[in-house]
Amino acid sequence: MGFSIGRIFGTDVRATGGFFLLMGFYFLQLGVDRAAEAAVFCIAVIISLLVHEFGHVYAVRQQLKSESQVILWGLGGLCVHPPAQYPKQRVIISLMGPAFEAVLGVAAVLVYWLAPPTNPYLFAFVWYMVWINVFWLTLNLVPLRPLDGGQALQAALEMRMAPAKAGAIARRVSVVTGGAVLVAGILLQFPLLSVMALLLLIHNLRTV
Repeated sequence: MGFSIGRIFGTDVRATGGFFLLMGFYFLQLGVDRAAEAAVFCIAVIISLLVHEFGHVYAVRQQLKSESQVILWGLGGLCVHPPAQYPKQRVIISLMGPAFEAVLGVAAVLVYWLAPPTNPYLFAFVWYMVWINVFWLTLNLVPLRPLDGGQALQAALEMRMAPAKAGAIARRVSVVTGGAVLVAGILLQFPLLSVMALLLLIHNLRTV
């Protein structure tokens, strides 16, 4: 899937065309007249995504004793790994990405509050790191598949019931949540949130 852009800490990282379309969308949100700031924003997005996905990579190594692959795609990042045998492992793997991102977000907040850079581009980078990680961490934890919150919900349900029933419940919850996030994005006039919510909603409507 996609093409290789290198190996980081022994893990193959790949990117798809959809990821570059996503970066282009982000770039255009700020405008061509703010090209340098838009580039800083895209760099902050890529770093945040990689830190998040390597949280999953770490959990896969610890829980499954296996290697994985990171793919940057149209909805952000994806960690591809062998299936977990137990639902508890899936919960841990799903939540370790947000845990790594939370650490990154806290670090960015501390820098922003305690030692904000004087260089305007570095200052913008730190601010974007704060904003991206707070926003993406919050979104990722809502019960909406295939985001981590939705994956963790389904795995947690499978600890108490049959996988088919757990999947059906997680799908219904995801559809309702996706619709709510889409409405919120429209009401808040937040195009990025609206587009992501629509794509995730369509994914769940088409997925069993």
